Amino acid sequence: MIELEGILYISGSSQSFDASVSVSESGTFVIQFENDSITYSSSQYEIEPKLGLSDRVVRFSDGTRFETKDHEAFSNYEETIQSGGFFRFVDWMESRWPVALGSIVGVVAFVFVFLEYGMPVVAEYVAFEVPQAVRRALSERSLDSIEQYGLLEESYSMKLNRKSTAAFERALALAEREVDHGFEYELRVFKAPSIGPNAFALPSGIVVATEEFVELCENEEQAVAVFLHEIAHVELQHGIRSLIQDAGVFLMASLALGDLSSLGGMAASLPALALESRYSQSFESEADLYAGRILEENGIGAEAMKDILILLHQGAPDIEFAQFLSTHPGLKKRIEALDAIGTVE
Repeated sequence: MIELEGILYISGSSQSFDASVSVSESGTFVIQFENDSITYSSSQYEIEPKLGLSDRVVRFSDGTRFETKDHEAFSNYEETIQSGGFFRFVDWMESRWPVALGSIVGVVAFVFVFLEYGMPVVAEYVAFEVPQAVRRALSERSLDSIEQYGLLEESYSMKLNRKSTAAFERALALAEREVDHGFEYELRVFKAPSIGPNAFALPSGIVVATEEFVELCENEEQAVAVFLHEIAHVELQHGIRSLIQDAGVFLMASLALGDLSSLGGMAASLPALALESRYSQSFESEADLYAGRILEENGIGAEAMKDILILLHQGAPDIEFAQFLSTHPGLKKRIEALDAIGTVE
């Protein structure tokens, strides 16, 4: 039998009472106060976890509350119930700051490792399970969004359209053996003076090229090289993977801050995120090597890819939206990686 002294708060009343509690080995609470007593079985109450030196609290099923400062006696009581071991463990951790600090560091380390290594694996798996209909809807909505910003204008140049279409079809033919025909490849050319020379791929297989990019290319092989680079982004689903990884970071932050309600708002902004999320350097390097390898295998050579990279770096407009090269690997690094393709036996 455990004896406790404390304060009793009766449900439905603001009055408090000095009370004595007897707890049997079976966990039955018998509370004595004033000239009255109340009995509760072990299934009729729950114990709040210990928090530092604050009063220990027992909440009863009818709304009654008992508080005691007698930590020693309460600890003896907890030894008689099954859940006491857990509470003692929590208290042990909270009372030792190195352990608490170590726990925080451990959680941070786990989150970092998961985001750095686990999330990319999850993203790659999920990206390829996304139905093509969803990719198509996401791509179309993303393209609609960028057009609404006034950054893309309809192209009326038949010459540039024919030139870009020929290069795009040639790129698809070169990559024929590696192309997943589940994607719906389509080239769309726009006039985009505010963006400048650029090309980008959307998850469904839509590849967008600006007239300024087509005009920048000195020969068809350079355009083919860039289109192969964009085909790689589709085949490897870099866009969806980037989106999922970004969403993973957002989810972790929401969990940490306890603000999961904002996830609904993020879902509504997915099309814009798909467009504006930039590929990681590893994705860009992967797409470069994909294009360079196919060029080498077909006797064109990776030189075309290197030449157009140099031209794009020189011609990139100095505006925030068009700074797509800023998150790409450095030009020197990209050229060196493409040079290495030709040295591999």
